[in-house]
Amino acid sequence: MTIIVRLTRTELRKLVASRAFLIALALSVGVSVISVAVNAFAAGKNGNPALGTAASTDKMLKLGAVCCVAMLVLGIIASGGEYRHKTIISATLITPRRSAQVAAKTIAAAIAAVVLTGLTFGLGLATIVAELHAHGFGQLPPGTTRMVAGSVIAAVLFGVIGVALGYITRSTTAAVVGAVGWVLFVELAILNTLAPQQAKWLVSGTAQTLTNPPVPGHPPATAAAVAVLAAYTVALLIAGWQVVLRRDVT
Repeated sequence: MTIIVRLTRTELRKLVASRAFLIALALSVGVSVISVAVNAFAAGKNGNPALGTAASTDKMLKLGAVCCVAMLVLGIIASGGEYRHKTIISATLITPRRSAQVAAKTIAAAIAAVVLTGLTFGLGLATIVAELHAHGFGQLPPGTTRMVAGSVIAAVLFGVIGVALGYITRSTTAAVVGAVGWVLFVELAILNTLAPQQAKWLVSGTAQTLTNPPVPGHPPATAAAVAVLAAYTVALLIAGWQVVLRRDVT
């Protein structure tokens, strides 16, 4: 068993057994199930598409954003929390190879993202199917599989971005505030208004392409969105890795 495998197993155990992961999972699943129920209740009212239509079901299937936010915060806590609680010192003494530490943390966050997104979408889909079946409908839109796969990919990349931001800032608070501020104010409030065509290729724009239903009459830009979001992720991870290698752990 290689050192990366051993470290990954340790990091994964630490992450999925932590209170932060359990809370994030509970909130992610809870918000998704409640969102589905609320959308089903509002279907056909106040201009909302009727229950059973593709537009209504697609709206209920927009669960990926919840998973992305949850994994972004978890990734930040996983790496930034090492500095906050000073566990980075003992981790470095046990395993001096810092590159291996970063790799293990990254892989663990990716696996946790698959687990969290799978459970969130699994229970969300079960709720959708139950709602549709209760009203005599039994068919999901053809883009469902693409939305699930896109949401898993986006959540994995957001989890890795969170790990990178935690290493770069070494502060969970600074990383969360910076990430939320960038997405909400810089991307959505400013750039999405001033330059919408360019904003769709930023972090939140590419995530929306992956987690939202395909637009009728427009070919899905899934591959391009994955490539762009992956490029942002790799760039941030390299920056975080360089910070870990150069900074004193104390």
